[in-house]
Amino acid sequence: MTSSVKTIPMISEEQRKQSSKEQRDFEVNMNTENLSVKGFLGTWHTADSTSIGGVDFFLMKNDTYADMANIVVDGGGRLVLDNVYDGFNEHTTELLRQEVMTAPKLHDETISVNEMKNYGYSWGGMLPMNETAALEVMQNCNVFLLYSDNTESMATDKSQIAAHAAKGGIFGVEKVEWIQQLEKNYLKFAEMSTEDDFGMIDGIINNGKKDEKTEKPSIIERLKAAKSEPPKAEPERAVRDL
Repeated sequence: MTSSVKTIPMISEEQRKQSSKEQRDFEVNMNTENLSVKGFLGTWHTADSTSIGGVDFFLMKNDTYADMANIVVDGGGRLVLDNVYDGFNEHTTELLRQEVMTAPKLHDETISVNEMKNYGYSWGGMLPMNETAALEVMQNCNVFLLYSDNTESMATDKSQIAAHAAKGGIFGVEKVEWIQQLEKNYLKFAEMSTEDDFGMIDGIINNGKKDEKTEKPSIIERLKAAKSEPPKAEPERAVRDL
């Protein structure tokens, strides 16, 4: 007999609000049972745990729907990842590593990661931002439209950002890409501050000016130098054992 994997049924906005009111404060451990998680039906119990960057995460199984995908919560029972099918595998572990990764903040201070999670998007590997910041960041990074059902989609043009903002939506950029962009800008700034030739902004600091000419010694000077140097001994050949 084969069993098919089903997705976890999502609840309505009204049920979500009620679930949030009824959710108890938990200190999750390996013995946790009957955990209510905002946004999901039924209760959950701990199946496994892992610690990444000093932060504990718990793999939870649904008590009512045993064949449903698992979820991952933090030590306070707050959702971090959903639709987890293979436990703490390489992919899931990498997402959790990005969750705890420290990244320089966006210059947008109007929204925090906690506010993003309260909105309904749970993965902390995203840095949240509003419309204005999203339009600016979009010039160099991929910007995502974040939804309150814990999903996202990539924004492809400015009109999508405006439409999503008009509906009260928020936006995000992945920490990894944001860090890479900052590092790229830092290296470019460092090179521009020392480079003699601004036509050579290529990641190699100070290539020298294009019109810079290096004076070569005359033939007579090179002959004199060669005569004054002691003769070089012939290098010994290495003997390989056969």
